[in-house]
Amino acid sequence: MREPLTPEQEWKYAQAAMNWHGWGSPIGLGIFLISLSIAAYVVRMALHAV
Repeated sequence: MREPLTPEQEWKYAQAAMNWHGWGSPIGLGIFLISLSIAAYVVRMALHAV
């Protein structure tokens, strides 16, 4: 079995996980850009339907 992590190791891994989420990460930025394009498409369809 693995030894338990020290508090320093826990903080290091927690910090790495927190840095991967949010708008500054590749995943967050990708989700933001996809939602922005979907919103623009919906607005365009709504304006053409009028």
